[in-house]
Amino acid sequence: MSKSPSARFGQLAQALRERGGDPAPAAAPVAAQHRPAAALGAVTEGLRERIQRLERDLAQAGERGDGLAQQLAQARSIAARAGEDADEFLFLSPALIGDQLPRDRMRSAFAGAEFTALLEDIRANGQNDPVTLRRAGEGRFEIAAGRRRLEACRVLERSVLARVRPLDDAAMLRIQFSENERREDISALERARWFAEVKGRLNLQAKEVAAQFGLDPSTLSLYLRLARFPAEIMERLRDPRRLAMLRARRVMEALEADPLALRRITDALDAQSDPDPDDQVDAMMRAAEGRDLRRGAARAVPERRHVVHDGQRIGTLTRNGGQWMFRFATSIPEDMVHALVDRLPELLPPAKRKGG
Repeated sequence: MSKSPSARFGQLAQALRERGGDPAPAAAPVAAQHRPAAALGAVTEGLRERIQRLERDLAQAGERGDGLAQQLAQARSIAARAGEDADEFLFLSPALIGDQLPRDRMRSAFAGAEFTALLEDIRANGQNDPVTLRRAGEGRFEIAAGRRRLEACRVLERSVLARVRPLDDAAMLRIQFSENERREDISALERARWFAEVKGRLNLQAKEVAAQFGLDPSTLSLYLRLARFPAEIMERLRDPRRLAMLRARRVMEALEADPLALRRITDALDAQSDPDPDDQVDAMMRAAEGRDLRRGAARAVPERRHVVHDGQRIGTLTRNGGQWMFRFATSIPEDMVHALVDRLPELLPPAKRKGG
């Protein structure tokens, strides 16, 4: 009989307490643990307190309070959505927040265009979605979900909006796991590292971890294999999330079968100048499997090719295993797509009839 999610995470939390050292702090109602801003050196401020302070500051600022008015409107909006739970929302210094859970993000998640866009959005519009925390002693907190928002606030040197909930170890793990399941951008390597760290920190057998999370043992075995993906490759990839599970497995197979594969891959990645993340993955696959060596780098056919006509992108040709796929750009009208497809037979050589 399979265990319920609560039972699975409860067992993991028990293992974490038994094998991980200090027990989790007792969960007490948030309102009972609240401290005014002055008690923590003005680095913690409740949502209701912030609204009252902004109202006072805005009244004193007069016509110069445009920025304060925006902050006040945002705080009131958050309070309206929170309803009766508004006392759980605090504005905290990021320095007060630690992270004790298994890692679920790679370094690339905290850099690049997507993270920059998040920074600019929070800088311009404030933080609308809180991170989820629990208390971890006098004036300290631990994060369950929202690590990129926390890092963005740390970079911007501003307080982070947090919902502080009475969570035990099992709930912390459950929230982290659930957030990862909802993420559209989670990569196979991030999943792999998370499962491997859970297994290592809790000192569980692979079959135990598979049972806890409802995974097929062969799937977990593949994740644990991918968790050994070389750091020398990871640190060269602009966005390791572009590496799908099956391609990552092919790279691992090449690395395990050929001691020269790692050097070929790193050389290929180092040879690229300002590469696109997808082009990096294509180059890595060719180097891992030695395809450039077998047919000559000058004759190598790229696994991804952007087709452009008169400065307009028509689509992208991509190799997937033994098949080629062409994806038309969304800017190409549907009637044009059909017209181009209708012309394909004209471009092919005459088919030879059977029997000569």
